[in-house]
Amino acid sequence: MESLPEKLLERVVRLEHEQTELRRANRRLRLLTGALMLSMGALVVMGQAVPERTVEAQQFVLRSRDGTVRGSIGITDNGAVGINLNDSKGQTRIDLDIASNGSPGLDLYDPNGKLRATLALGPEGTPGLGLYDPNGKLRSSLNIPAANTPGLAFYHTNGTPSWGAP
Repeated sequence: MESLPEKLLERVVRLEHEQTELRRANRRLRLLTGALMLSMGALVVMGQAVPERTVEAQQFVLRSRDGTVRGSIGITDNGAVGINLNDSKGQTRIDLDIASNGSPGLDLYDPNGKLRATLALGPEGTPGLGLYDPNGKLRSSLNIPAANTPGLAFYHTNGTPSWGAP
């Protein structure tokens, strides 16, 4: 039979062992709780930073690495909206726009910046095509100014009509 001091000593040793195990478990629990709180905090912060999917402006300008304007899209003061595309020298080559009255148009320019061709619809939807000489003067046009009445015209270098039908 064990004596009282031996029983007491055995119990103290067992209690010290249990206390050591509790301290380890407590340390793991604190680390896990800290990691969870850190994760939850990061999720809350990331949840508040919702990415914006809409960008609004009156004009966007595209520039090359050397700063040359290569294109733009925007709204003019008179209400027209358009896209302008430039060559590597910054010279306008294509304009696509919708006038404030709703008429769409496409203009093509040569490397010197002169207007060479235009395709457009008038306010009532009547189509027209204009071809220009290297000086930017209208030389030929094809259009339908009235319902089912096509028109074709040629112009002298000074801009006066040389021939037309009808």
